[in-house]
Amino acid sequence: MVDNHRKAFIRLFNETACYHHRYEVFRDFVMMSGISIHNAMVFSDEREQEYMDIVGRYKKDDAIRMSHLLAEVVMGFEVSSCDFLGSVFMELELGSGHIGQFFTPYEITKLMAMMVHGNEINSLSEQSFITLSEPASGAGGMVIAFAEIMLEKGLNPQKHLWVSCIDLDPVAAMMCYLQLSLMHIPAEVITGNTLTMEFSKIMRTPAHYLGFWDSKLNQRWSKNESSETKLNEETLKVLPQSNVSMPTGQLSLFDVVI
Repeated sequence: MVDNHRKAFIRLFNETACYHHRYEVFRDFVMMSGISIHNAMVFSDEREQEYMDIVGRYKKDDAIRMSHLLAEVVMGFEVSSCDFLGSVFMELELGSGHIGQFFTPYEITKLMAMMVHGNEINSLSEQSFITLSEPASGAGGMVIAFAEIMLEKGLNPQKHLWVSCIDLDPVAAMMCYLQLSLMHIPAEVITGNTLTMEFSKIMRTPAHYLGFWDSKLNQRWSKNESSETKLNEETLKVLPQSNVSMPTGQLSLFDVVI
């Protein structure tokens, strides 16, 4: 059961680097794990240096425990789709009430996804994939729930779904990147403000590269150059070569952009 891996994660986490604040340890674990996955696919000297700076703050035994924590996350996803990191984050009471940072329980997230996905999944009978925009992704729970619904309908989200996620908090954004990477969901995860359209970092999951999604998206969008779903190039100065596509106007939790 996935609960066994969550319990193992929390037990091991509480034994790791007691000389640091609990939030700092969780943040560093997420950052190191995400960077490791990213650099295995697209190496970045800047992110490699960030990794080295983080791991340098830990004793050897604690750095090894970090890898064991990641193993528990991986095994948790092998058992069941879930917002693993969001759930342990809340169980460890790491959320900030001051900034309103709380992760919705996955059962509620799944219910919300079932209520709002509409007929978009059914449109796959007319096209090869759908795209999903999540403007306040948190740890990616909504996307994971949407992907689970696709699986229940006999559709493979690894082939028929591409996602653009945005979150203001760098830690939440990396949690999202890590979980979508482990689920092999093609996606790009952006750190930035959806309301002001100011972005600082973008990372694409391994599935994005392995599935040649740059080509697939360009082919889709080249047929609809005048569509309002394409972002103004001026807006994306901070994100060169981005595939982000956001509709104008108010966003729903699941805005499907085609």
